[in-house]
Amino acid sequence: MGLIASVILILSFIVIYVVVIQIYSVLFRITGLTKEKARFQAISLLTNSGFTTTESEIIVSDRVRRRIAIAAMINGYAFSVVIVSLIINVILSLKEDVADQALIVMTIAFAGFVVLIVITQIPIFKRLFEKFIQSIATKLLKRNKNENIVIMLDNYGRDSMAEVHLNRVPEFMVDTPLEETRIKDKYHLNVLMLKRSGKIVDVNKDTIFKKGDQLVVFGSNSSIANVFTKRKREQKANSLDLIEEYGEEAMVEIQLNIVPEILKNKGLFESGLKSEYSINLLTIKRKDVSVAITKDTTLQEKDVIVVFGPYVNIKKIFNTKQVD
Repeated sequence: MGLIASVILILSFIVIYVVVIQIYSVLFRITGLTKEKARFQAISLLTNSGFTTTESEIIVSDRVRRRIAIAAMINGYAFSVVIVSLIINVILSLKEDVADQALIVMTIAFAGFVVLIVITQIPIFKRLFEKFIQSIATKLLKRNKNENIVIMLDNYGRDSMAEVHLNRVPEFMVDTPLEETRIKDKYHLNVLMLKRSGKIVDVNKDTIFKKGDQLVVFGSNSSIANVFTKRKREQKANSLDLIEEYGEEAMVEIQLNIVPEILKNKGLFESGLKSEYSINLLTIKRKDVSVAITKDTTLQEKDVIVVFGPYVNIKKIFNTKQVD
């Protein structure tokens, strides 16, 4: 491969690398991470530099983020191998009589790269790019087109400022003035800004929200999720999500919409979940907070748990529906 072709390829892969970082940052933001944390995780994963144990918890504790992280690590490794190979090829191609030519080509390439990066940071281009990635990400994450998109702008402990894209107006807000929704009194959420058809609209007590609106809201993470991302199920049933299979055993994430009979009002030891069914309870999340597991721990509706054991037994115990 010639010198000029190698340099152009290196530049191209670096540009693609920067774009891919931005893509993964947007993907993580769609799953609920703030802009700063999303970009940090994307860079850490794509550069194979790793991240701290505390920071990694927000990735490994969520199924969608785990899948995004796996894809990012694979892409990062592939890019590293390609870029290093191309740089070695350039070095091997260098000769004394082309040193000046190489310097000129690399200078031009670097200047072009800087110009491209500057252009991509211009607000209007940045917004268009993020909007484009969001539309693709929604399809990749297999999200319903009527599902609202919530992007965390900043965290303040358990509270957050979030941007909400209303693809579906919550039932209690349909054709209802803001004051009558009692969103502030009941859910402790404040609507800070409303954008409709690309224009900012004043928010007052008589404001009625519509499909396609973009809101900026402030409140607890759980309230934002309850109001804008969760829908009532026609039939109450547990949701089982297979994380990994190991022969006849499996690790499964379960959204408990109904507590199985053997676990109702019983501690783990008393229920016989482990002794009789060989099912180990690994984690419990309750209202987005991790719960310590002991022999007396009881499960509640709306808990999100991760269990490990024979897949047949897991389905037998947890794959239940509410009898109306």
